[in-house]
Amino acid sequence: MERHNIGIPEMKIANLFEDIDILQIVQNLATSIISEDCGLEKVENQKLRGLINSKLSGRIEI
Repeated sequence: MERHNIGIPEMKIANLFEDIDILQIVQNLATSIISEDCGLEKVENQKLRGLINSKLSGRIEI
């Protein structure tokens, strides 16, 4: 029986107990970026858009 991976295996799951501080910082930063530049079209967000596109191409549309 062939087994298929579902989801995004390249992304690691954080340890909520050990990583809560950094997760909150990243969540606040991500929320700020998306609220200011939803399409990641600003010059300062182009590298982020490219990284997302390369990691998730064919999986999601942004």
